Amino acid sequence: MKRFSFNLQKLLELREFEEKNAKTALAAAISEADRIKADLHNLAAERVRVNKNRNDRVDVRTLMALENYVKRLDVKKDELLENLAASELLIEQRRELFKIAMQKSSVLHKLKEKQFFTWRKENTKAEESALEDAAYSQKYGAV
Repeated sequence: MKRFSFNLQKLLELREFEEKNAKTALAAAISEADRIKADLHNLAAERVRVNKNRNDRVDVRTLMALENYVKRLDVKKDELLENLAASELLIEQRRELFKIAMQKSSVLHKLKEKQFFTWRKENTKAEESALEDAAYSQKYGAV
């Protein structure tokens, strides 16, 4: 009997490759967002530490330097929040692309499965017929 072959196998492999790339791109975007969130957390911890130290200082120059440092931390926080918003938008775009890629490959997987079951059904019928013919010829002799 002939082996099963899916005539759209190359297209299926291409769709699986696209799905894998979309998944990798989504993971990279999520990783970037997580990195930004960690940076924001570290920045907030640094600001708390500086504010605690600010109460211990009486020197005007040190207080001014700390104030400038806090202002710079606030600017950095604003930049990180903008980057986080952009990153979240990118995540949603990549998630949508991943969803589309999954749907495309899923359609081909279902088609392949359907064709395989049809092939298997036909193959089983052919094998049964061949076995019946062999049994008949063995029982009644060759014609």
